[in-house]
Amino acid sequence: MIQRFKDDERAVSISVGFILTLSITVITMMVVISSFYTMMDRAEQTIMRDEFEIHGNDMALQISNIDTAVQITRNAGGEVGSFFFKLPLPDEIAGQQYSMELSNQTNEIIFESHGKEATRVKVPYNVHETEVASVKLFSGSDEFMLYYNPASNMIEIY
Repeated sequence: MIQRFKDDERAVSISVGFILTLSITVITMMVVISSFYTMMDRAEQTIMRDEFEIHGNDMALQISNIDTAVQITRNAGGEVGSFFFKLPLPDEIAGQQYSMELSNQTNEIIFESHGKEATRVKVPYNVHETEVASVKLFSGSDEFMLYYNPASNMIEIY
């Protein structure tokens, strides 16, 4: 009788097959779910980077416009007064707060969200006649303004 149970593998193969199938199914589901969450996180970061590039290019254009206006006015012999440009920046991008930094050292506008390298975008700007004040601001403010200060010949942001 013991010999008969020892050589009979029919019940074992069904049990082992079921356990293997269940294990493979669970592992496959975990990989699919993990991939889905990773893909969603990357999509959010891609959207943030695209939005940061759009707003950064808009800011760089406004800074260039101010610099060009100052240069043209001075070349024509005129005197430049102070003026403002309103920057329409959203409170959140992809549901996240962000920071914006104007760097006078590197002539870049740097956007990032939560200090993540994957969301950091650097947009260069170019000025010839004026300087740009270095500042780091955080989203959530009502409005941002670019202000040209003729006394210091600097473009500042508030």
